Amino acid sequence: MAISVVLLLATLLIACGGSGQFRRSEPIPSDQQDIPAPEFREKDVFAMYFDKQITDQGEQVFDLSRQFRRLFGRPKQAFNVDAFDEVPNSSWFTNRNFRRQLSLEAITHGPGEGRGPAPGIWEVVSAKVGGATAGFQIVDSRGDRYVLKFDPPGYAEMATGAEVVSTNLFYAAGYNTPENQLATFRPEELRLGDNVAFADGFGGDRFMTQADLDAVLVRVHKLPDGRIRTMASKYLPGQILGPFEYDGTRPDDPNDFIPHEHRRELRGMRYIAAWINHYDTKSANSMDAYVEQGGRRYVRHHMMDFGSTLGSQGNEPMPIKVGYENTKDPRQALIYAITLGLYVPPWQRHETEVLYPSIGRLSSNLFDPPKFKPITPNPAFENLTHRDGYWGAKIVMSFTNEQIEAAVAAGQYTDPEAAAYLLRTLIERRDKIGRYWFVKMNPLDRFELHSADETSEVCFADLAVDGGLEQAASTRYRHTITYADQDVVVDRETQSTCVRLPPVPASVSSKDAALQNIRITLQTRRETTPSWSNRIWVFLSADEIGGLQLLGLQREE
Repeated sequence: MAISVVLLLATLLIACGGSGQFRRSEPIPSDQQDIPAPEFREKDVFAMYFDKQITDQGEQVFDLSRQFRRLFGRPKQAFNVDAFDEVPNSSWFTNRNFRRQLSLEAITHGPGEGRGPAPGIWEVVSAKVGGATAGFQIVDSRGDRYVLKFDPPGYAEMATGAEVVSTNLFYAAGYNTPENQLATFRPEELRLGDNVAFADGFGGDRFMTQADLDAVLVRVHKLPDGRIRTMASKYLPGQILGPFEYDGTRPDDPNDFIPHEHRRELRGMRYIAAWINHYDTKSANSMDAYVEQGGRRYVRHHMMDFGSTLGSQGNEPMPIKVGYENTKDPRQALIYAITLGLYVPPWQRHETEVLYPSIGRLSSNLFDPPKFKPITPNPAFENLTHRDGYWGAKIVMSFTNEQIEAAVAAGQYTDPEAAAYLLRTLIERRDKIGRYWFVKMNPLDRFELHSADETSEVCFADLAVDGGLEQAASTRYRHTITYADQDVVVDRETQSTCVRLPPVPASVSSKDAALQNIRITLQTRRETTPSWSNRIWVFLSADEIGGLQLLGLQREE
């Protein structure tokens, strides 16, 4: 693994600024190499809260290197990006909807086989009765194991619908998630297994009785005919290893050589989480599993527990302040103290009414993407750069209205007005994220080189136009072309999303690698913004006979 680290450092050091030569970096080593099984590790939730709320925040204040980088606008960029500033597929993330849009059926279906528990008797083998919500682990007639979660009384479909909708969106975005499906059952279809451990609520541990099981079912919402709607989460395949952290690495996993706080897919997840109001992005809502695939055994990293997303907090509608402040927020506390309590935070101006019990409390009108906060500080989110934020935003913007509607359909909401409200709110929150980042960063993407009949051009997509946030007719692009750091040979404004390349000079078609770079500098301007956007530098190389190849790109922050 030492070789992997060397290659990674080389990748980082090779990257250059917007001028000068660009050399294609080495691919990031695979993190799916065969390794021995790591050990299971339990997380102390209370210790985690203390570390993230107090210890880590204090360490950041006295981290002079971090403070100077922030002061001079030179933060550490993500370590695991390729030459095109993209995240390669890994044990953490698989490029899905942005790279190739999933079908509506695939969005509704979600991850896995999508069958849910088999009909018949379900044997209860474990019970969770503490915390915000009750739940069971059951084994169905096929022998498959599931975790069952329920809706609280008075809020039918809220927690179970949120879990399935958010799971399907996160999976389509590219993350590993459990297979979560909705199902219904009658209480008499649950059979209590032997020696099921049970905490009685008075500090005692004993085996569960039928009376205990019946008492738990009283706490969940029932349909008019007595059936119970449940969200069934299929047990992850492989050997469960416990949750991962959002910083550092796992010492007993040789494949885990990139600090988690410097992984693009964890940093950029901040805006995917903000989209669906996933405020509880703590370590405990993740899970590592030791899996086997293609003859190799390695650790796969999963996101899970989406019952407290959208308008649901699991056991009740989402509290008003969620998404605006950490649970213990020193900055907000200082503001309150300085203003003697006169400061009124935005969330106190939030509408308090729950319009639809099946949705809970969720809106878009006060949603401000950069101000979204999880309840616990997340180290990866705190290291987010503009490039990470743009990456997260383009993942969110890759979902069409129809795809979001397909995800909402997976929630099986019986009130069409509630489903329409959730759809509209998710679309509006998506567009707010896109507008924020596609102004902050130049949203040109999906670069391709086309060559035919001795003519070559580089074409791109304008994600703001494709997403309906801007109009092509009111957009102009400026591009300059420089060969081998010589004088600019082209400087042009156009409305075209293709850049035609003039013939490569003989001096550039050289065996000397230092003379092979061709640089295109791109900027964008809208009628609504008089100034040109940040730059994107696209690099190509020319071979000995003038053939061209895309090398990569860099984005100005």
